[in-house]
Amino acid sequence: MFEKTTGKGLGWASIGIGLSEIVAPRQIEKMMGIGNGQHTGILRVMGVREIMQGIDILSHEDLTPGVWARVAGDVLDVTLAGMAAKQTRNPGGMAATFGMLLGIGLMDMLTAKNLSEGTWRKSSSWFA
Repeated sequence: MFEKTTGKGLGWASIGIGLSEIVAPRQIEKMMGIGNGQHTGILRVMGVREIMQGIDILSHEDLTPGVWARVAGDVLDVTLAGMAAKQTRNPGGMAATFGMLLGIGLMDMLTAKNLSEGTWRKSSSWFA
């Protein structure tokens, strides 16, 4: 049950993260120290991906594939942040970004692993 609750929370977190990337990309750029306006399109596309992953997680009884998709998205996020880190003018903000990415990535990975191992059992008669 814990993994299902956590997985649903990750779905809502995806939607929140995605909305912030779509609505406030310049502020995110500024925090990361890459605030030149050249990355807003990338951030908005990443926001759309986050929202779609959140909707996917919240739309299915079996959360496992959606949470594993978040793990794959985390790899993409860290890769893109690593590329952006080469341009940062705010090392502290970039370090905070990496801290957030690694923290949520760890939560995603642990939740996906537990879901995959069957720690969470489907309780619906549709799947019995």
